[in-house]
Amino acid sequence: MDAEVIAPFKAPTELRITEGAWRKILSDVVASFPIEACGVLLGRIEGRTALVEEARRLRNILASNRAFWFDVAEWMSAILEGREKGLEYIGVYHSHPREDPILSLSDRQRMLECPGEVWLVIGYLPGREPRAAAWVIRGYGLGIDRVRVNIERK
Repeated sequence: MDAEVIAPFKAPTELRITEGAWRKILSDVVASFPIEACGVLLGRIEGRTALVEEARRLRNILASNRAFWFDVAEWMSAILEGREKGLEYIGVYHSHPREDPILSLSDRQRMLECPGEVWLVIGYLPGREPRAAAWVIRGYGLGIDRVRVNIERK
């Protein structure tokens, strides 16, 4: 039997992050170092652009500097609280305690669970400028696409 490719999601190609949401993400990343920080990205999706207006920290239940995961009930609570505010679920963020924000093998495997969900990775080492990159899986069997990241600065 041939593997079936399911139609692609209309996943974002650009991730815009408000200055306030970016500051909150960085605060979490710095405070958690060297443990990987993680959280939820909430905002609005307009066409192929996702605008992150709020970031909600989640506890890394692995307490690891090489992996992260969160309590599913805490994750769902953050999503539902965002919906009550009129915000859409965009995806997750997490940090890597190294300079390059590259997906790990375990990141790639976990992404398969939620096609269309944006994964923002922040590479952070103290004394260096944090670096961000984002990815999305558009559908089953379609691979991982890079998403442009733009941080709004006033």
